[in-house]
Parts: sequence; structure tokens; C-alpha cells
Amino acid sequence: MAFSSINKALLIFIFSSMAVISIQSILQIVYAAEGGETVIRRVEIWGLFYRMMVAAFIVGAIVQGLNVYISWRFRESNPRFKNIGKTGGQI
Repeated sequence: MAFSSINKALLIFIFSSMAVISIQSILQIVYAAEGGETVIRRVEIWGLFYRMMVAAFIVGAIVQGLNVYISWRFRESNPRFKNIGKTGGQI
């Protein structure tokens, strides 16, 4: 099954965005070192780690919230779906 042009464009956009962000962060660290300011890489790495962990927790919370909403909305005991078996369709 071949990718459609939309999927290819989306993949190109995602990978190019990731490349630009990584190059920008590397250049930011390099130019900070040239300014006479010392860069402690360990501190920078932990800073990036904490930023990524915050993003991961936010995305995880959104996904979990969506799972709970879908499970609650389409549960078997929902009153909207009680009479589906008797009448053959929704009321």
C-alpha cells in the first residue's frame, strides 16, 4: 500500500521540523559558549530532559483523559444504548 501525497507531506513536515529544532538547539549551545560564558553540558542536558518530561506528562494526561472520556461515553450501561437490542437501532 503506497503512501498518499498527504502522508508524505506530513512525514516531511514532521522530520524537517525535528531537524530544524535540533539544529537550532545545538547552535544555541555553541554560540552561548563563544560569548565567554561557560556552558555546563550536564546542566543543559538535565534542562532538556525536564522540558521533555513536562511535555510527555502533558501529552500523557491528554491521552488518558481522552481514554476515560471514550470509555465513559460509550460504556454498555449508558442509557442511550439500553434499547438497541430490543428495537434494532437507536431511539
